[in-house]
Amino acid sequence: MRNQTTTHILGLLLLLVAAGSAYPQNDSIFKRLAGSWKGEGKALGMPATMQMSWDWVLGEKFLRLSLKNEMKAPDGQVRLFEGHAYYQPSEAKCEGTWFDSRGVSFPIKCSVEGQSLTAIWGSPETEQGKSVYALQAGGKLEVVDSVMQKDGTWREFGRFVTSRVTNNQ
Repeated sequence: MRNQTTTHILGLLLLLVAAGSAYPQNDSIFKRLAGSWKGEGKALGMPATMQMSWDWVLGEKFLRLSLKNEMKAPDGQVRLFEGHAYYQPSEAKCEGTWFDSRGVSFPIKCSVEGQSLTAIWGSPETEQGKSVYALQAGGKLEVVDSVMQKDGTWREFGRFVTSRVTNNQ
């Protein structure tokens, strides 16, 4: 009886330790996003390039997205847009905050479905948008950005296909 009780206690302790060490960065989508990405697409109707870096920071409690978007305007001028997001994924929810070169910040609520991370950002008082990061076959990452219209529909304003950047690139 004593050996059986000891076995049950040890089993429970192992389960508690395993649950406590199940960091969100071990979740497949977050683990696969980590690293640097680069690609081309369109933003605000202009041809553009996007560079992203997803890094675990601050004691691996946050996944930081650093984004740089260079758009080529019809007059040949390059317009730069930069942003940072700090995602705090957990077993129960995924939240974060976005900051960008326009001088704005937004709360983020995110969800994972299969190989996609969907970030709903903003608020009814400011603007509301959606960014979908979808891992594709062949190691690609598609990024689609949309903004919510007054009638509640989504209008796409950016779409990119990126590839992982290796140390040799």
